[in-house]
Amino acid sequence: MRTISIDTNACDRSPGCPARRVCPRGAITPVPGGAYPGANGYTVNDDLCTGCGICARVCPVGAVQLG
Repeated sequence: MRTISIDTNACDRSPGCPARRVCPRGAITPVPGGAYPGANGYTVNDDLCTGCGICARVCPVGAVQLG
């Protein structure tokens, strides 16, 4: 199975993260803390992620990567 990772240096930390919105399993979640959801970046819950790659296709900055 493919794994998904998020490059925190490339992530724009948008509160409306398109990758998070399209994930059919809700596997992309904001890192806790910060002034708004996503201010500290996002993480992938490997227990929920199926590796479908939809999130990587819609990430506008290429921060979501398939492994």
